Amino acid sequence: MEMLIAPSLLAADFLRLGEEIRRAEASGADLLHCDVMDGVYVPNISFGFSVLEPIAKIARLPLDVHMMTVCPDRYVDKLAKIGAASVTVHSDAMDPERTVETLKAIRSSGMKAAVALSPKRPAAELLPFIELIDMALVMTVEPGFGGQSFMADMMPKVGEVRGLLDRYNPSCRIQVDGGIASGTIGAAASAGADVFVVGTASFRSEDMSGAVSSLRRAAEDAVRP
Repeated sequence: MEMLIAPSLLAADFLRLGEEIRRAEASGADLLHCDVMDGVYVPNISFGFSVLEPIAKIARLPLDVHMMTVCPDRYVDKLAKIGAASVTVHSDAMDPERTVETLKAIRSSGMKAAVALSPKRPAAELLPFIELIDMALVMTVEPGFGGQSFMADMMPKVGEVRGLLDRYNPSCRIQVDGGIASGTIGAAASAGADVFVVGTASFRSEDMSGAVSSLRRAAEDAVRP
């Protein structure tokens, strides 16, 4: 699959958010990753719809919304209304039955659906949802904080997820989020990931276009025969 780069707005300069969005678009990035944190599912609070709505109005890149919240099902209609392209919910944010209904609602609203696995959650936790998702997100840091170090011990889990998807949902993508940079993206790609959330290594780079290009090339090189 094509390697996709998704700069994370959590690493952007919030005093210049419109300019930062334009910079991401000009860099050649594929998606704009938006972390919504509620201070309950994770200890930090990031931003909600008062910020997400104006972002959606000006962004030309597809919005990849990562809901690090309890009760993400409450917001499906609103996310669809603002034009989110994809919505990720965590495997342990709700009970499995409610998660299934949420994923169905996301897809029936015309958005792509994804399930995220925090570091302590096993690959097998995807199984109840595996035919309902367009993407699986393997967290390579603990959710809720930016700037953490890449957890290389998550790579076997990425491989396990790839194996499950190859069996039950081969077209499903694998996203990784946390500590993705020039020195780590190759390992993630080799393990089976093809969508890469990049925070510090994108928005904090003086040459964002060069950074995005270099990261994509490193991922492609890692899987080239």
